[in-house]
Amino acid sequence: MEEKRRFYRIDDSVSLSYKTISETDLGAALASAKLNSGRRQKQLSSLAELDGRINSLLLDIDDDQPEVATVLKLLNRKIHIVGQMSDSAESSGDEDVIPRPTHQISLSASGVSFHAPTSVRVHDCLELSLTLFPEYHFIKAFGRVVSCRDALPSSPDFNKLVAVDFVYLDEDDQDYIMSHVLKKQSERLRDTKKD
Repeated sequence: MEEKRRFYRIDDSVSLSYKTISETDLGAALASAKLNSGRRQKQLSSLAELDGRINSLLLDIDDDQPEVATVLKLLNRKIHIVGQMSDSAESSGDEDVIPRPTHQISLSASGVSFHAPTSVRVHDCLELSLTLFPEYHFIKAFGRVVSCRDALPSSPDFNKLVAVDFVYLDEDDQDYIMSHVLKKQSERLRDTKKD
């Protein structure tokens, strides 16, 4: 008999990056993650959330006061440029300040699966950086690869399907993922009923 899934799962569009971590480095990486819980990325997520709210309000202002809206857009762009120029030791200088969706994934509070450009080995440890939309909520997690196979259908750039079980996920982030998944499921059910 198949074991029932512990958590609901949805398909979602997120910003995702990952890197392989050796078993010997995993302990130190987990300790560091527990200490700062992705402090810089959470700050970037907060900036992105504010950006989304500003852009939403600008749409309303644009109709009534286009000159004011133009000035606010320019100031917002200036803030983005200043953020990109930051000399943070963690920043390579090439990354965008505002995260954008990069991957279609299958997400639950216990793990994630996604298309990747290259194979990873089963049992490898990965450090995952996820940003969930539209809230721009950043999550740093660590997981173990449980499968890696040819993706069907695939694209030339993303021809592997990687499945990962989380081995470390901040409790608040796990709660957030569960809430996010339930919210997305509810939205899809409402949309289905409308059709």
